[in-house]
Amino acid sequence: MESGQSSSGLYVIDPFGGQKQLVTVYCDMETDNGGWTAIQRRLRGTMNFNKTWTEFKNGFGVPANAYWIGNDVIHHLTNRQPHFLYVIFKLINGSIFHQKYEDFSIGDESTNYQLHLGGPNTGNLGDSMINTGSSSTNLNGASFSTVDRDNDQWSGNCAAENNGGWWLNYCHDAFLNGPWPPEYWHEPWIPTITNVNNIAEVRMMIKPT
Repeated sequence: MESGQSSSGLYVIDPFGGQKQLVTVYCDMETDNGGWTAIQRRLRGTMNFNKTWTEFKNGFGVPANAYWIGNDVIHHLTNRQPHFLYVIFKLINGSIFHQKYEDFSIGDESTNYQLHLGGPNTGNLGDSMINTGSSSTNLNGASFSTVDRDNDQWSGNCAAENNGGWWLNYCHDAFLNGPWPPEYWHEPWIPTITNVNNIAEVRMMIKPT
């Protein structure tokens, strides 16, 4: 995000340094001193995130309500300099849960967009991505998988089984791209968020450290 802006809303960014198209994104200028670019945003009942590898690569959706910015964009944004990752769940009753990670980036397509997630993390959501208590659900170092591209460590395809693209190990304890009810969204953020009927909004946001 460019500095000097104060209102949350839609902005245009140039993640590829003039080499490719400009990208419209949702930016949060209020949370934690502002300056956050949403790389994922979902409002209750909006589109299904069970998309193909190419769709996740290039991005899909509408930033005004539900979208994935694109794995190529995430790589280019986070490869230049260290970034924070801020995960937020807003519930129907108004409760807000968040977790902030100090070090987030992903590799390029040749690495299957390998996730690097590290540093201290804080929040009332709890860490279900790194320090999960099980090596099988630690997502640091995990590759991205989709319904048509199985890169997880499990014998099956976690992304196809759970109906959404994501970084997956032997599956997960954190999974932000599952389907809305009445379909079954498997373990969005264990143990804090288990009842998906209560979720009003999910968002992943980044900004330079």
